[in-house]
Amino acid sequence: MKRVSYFELLSRAAPAQSASRAAESNRLFAESHRKHPKELAPSVQALAEYVKRPENEFLRIYIGSMLDEANQKNSLNIKTPADFFQQLDNALTSLPKYDSNFMAALPFYTVLQPFMENSYGWAFFTNEAIRPYFADILKAYHTNLETPASLAYLNDSYGNWLSADARQYLSLDEYVYNPCEPHGGFKSWNEFFIRKFKDFDASRPLAPDPTGKVVISPVDGQVWKISKQVQREATFDIKGEQYYLTDLLAEDAASPLLRPFVDGLAVQIVLMPFNYHRWHSPVTGKIKKVKTVPGYFFAQPAPNQDYAASFPFLSHVNTRTIVFIEPSNPDIGEVAVIFVGLTEVSSCKATVKEGDSVQRGDEIGHFAFGGSTCCILFDRSKIASLSITDNPSLSDGASGSGEKLDNIVMVRQNIASAL
Repeated sequence: MKRVSYFELLSRAAPAQSASRAAESNRLFAESHRKHPKELAPSVQALAEYVKRPENEFLRIYIGSMLDEANQKNSLNIKTPADFFQQLDNALTSLPKYDSNFMAALPFYTVLQPFMENSYGWAFFTNEAIRPYFADILKAYHTNLETPASLAYLNDSYGNWLSADARQYLSLDEYVYNPCEPHGGFKSWNEFFIRKFKDFDASRPLAPDPTGKVVISPVDGQVWKISKQVQREATFDIKGEQYYLTDLLAEDAASPLLRPFVDGLAVQIVLMPFNYHRWHSPVTGKIKKVKTVPGYFFAQPAPNQDYAASFPFLSHVNTRTIVFIEPSNPDIGEVAVIFVGLTEVSSCKATVKEGDSVQRGDEIGHFAFGGSTCCILFDRSKIASLSITDNPSLSDGASGSGEKLDNIVMVRQNIASAL
């Protein structure tokens, strides 16, 4: 079975994918019970009530116009503002379903992408005032995925997450789970999502480091972009092609935390939903600072721009956790790792704190459900070489697919060497 790439899955340039998203959104709407507005989840009701305030006429215009634009592209069941809030509630209570192209597994992305990609939707989702409401909606969604009720599709019947097909697709036999226990022994969907390897050293062996200068990947995934000249700050609006330290790291331009990375090196890795979603330290050293930056959840750099091409932009504006590390070996230089939530992922959980010592390969945190991305910053003057490329057309980003390509990385494998 072919694993669908992030580029293919998220790019609006693919008409077939756009039509698939519309079909899946329509299925969810048709199969869900229509509720009275007062029956909607409290977090959805709060957003609806905010939009209805007299002073928020512009938000109502955005919603109505984004629905019209979306329906001009693909016929949707979501045609009115009431439909839109109903569909948000549907996504909030829907559970991820196993699907090789992951449309059914990403209900919020599937529901909202047709609206994110048009001009009025862009204005709505990037509005500062509605950001807290979506934060509450996604918190409620993640709470649902922490409950036993979230296990409905986590069984070995045909087409579900522990089926024979899924076990092969997800390489489940490498992970901690018990096929003899109900739901594989997992207590919730999120526990399944952040599952651990049975034998971590066997599945993800630590790269040899005879020189003490090897930097390893903090995550599994696909290298999406490499930049050799990271800028201190943006002169004009961010267009999604460059990295700007003040926005990326949420620090003032004069911050000493920025200094090592000016004109530095950035490596961005994208994780698919089937990837291992725990983070590991790329170097041995001390944690200088850890901070989580609240950001957007459903945003693109500009109307009608491919979501798949916008990962650099999303690293600046989405919810993210930033870990600054001072390596024990000064030859490596400073390292910063930015773990960014995409769409459903608004939960970035660091398990280290300022002052902690870490060994290369130690676990330092994890994502909650969904796809996500990770950006690593280096002092370019300290790095001798990269062992990766950034051509996203090479592969689908899957690990264990039988073909090892230069833009596919596995956690704890070598990605860079210092001088």
